Amino acid sequence: MNDYYLYTFASTHAAILTEKLLKPAESRIMPVPRFISASCGISVMIKPENKELAEKIFAEESELTAEEYAYYHIYKDENGEQHCDKLEN
Repeated sequence: MNDYYLYTFASTHAAILTEKLLKPAESRIMPVPRFISASCGISVMIKPENKELAEKIFAEESELTAEEYAYYHIYKDENGEQHCDKLEN
């Protein structure tokens, strides 16, 4: 996948809870990419077309604090190079 959004977590428990919470946005558990080092190793991936729904659900229903997760936009540029932008929690 060339373009997606990723939640990473301080704990595996938070990752699993968030994946269940974001099921309506077609969330998926995946390993944290190697270029993102700080996390529990499990992340939740969101497709771009489900980004707004996922953000709405997460903001309204998640009990995680900003210190317990990070949010990224992962994409490839026109040269095929992968980029990772950390988004504001």
